[in-house]
Amino acid sequence: MNAKDILHFGDKDLRGAFKGLSKRAWQKVGVTTKWSLRDLLAHMISYEWLLVDAFRYVLKIKPTQTLDAMNAGYEKFNDAEVLARAGKSPQMLMREYSRAYKEVIKLAKKLSPEKLRKPGTIPWYGKQYSLDDFIVYANYAHKREHVAGINQFRKKMKKYGK
Repeated sequence: MNAKDILHFGDKDLRGAFKGLSKRAWQKVGVTTKWSLRDLLAHMISYEWLLVDAFRYVLKIKPTQTLDAMNAGYEKFNDAEVLARAGKSPQMLMREYSRAYKEVIKLAKKLSPEKLRKPGTIPWYGKQYSLDDFIVYANYAHKREHVAGINQFRKKMKKYGK
């Protein structure tokens, strides 16, 4: 697997899904049952920081605040992360996402392909999983899932002239 390519294409797809939205569209709830597009971006930022922390965990770099928060209570993690970013503009959120993504790429360069594919390096995710698995499932697939939802939401908004 080429982790850097997967990270690149996930980033490209996510940015593309949010590109060109009107101010009103950012605030409209409906991309999920309770979140606006702005909220969804806040959610995606937390998962980008989670990937940063997964890399930090394997590289033995502290702190791993996002990972620690997720492990402390997954059922509350998503809402808490979105709430922590309440009031931030879409531009501010996109800047935070960009910072997290840049950190992902910086840390990914420190990990060899062998280390990325080695099972058991992230026991909090499952002993049988590797960082490659985490990148594919928790980052790329997660982005693709939400990008599809954003695209459907945009079509629905266009259809109804919103």
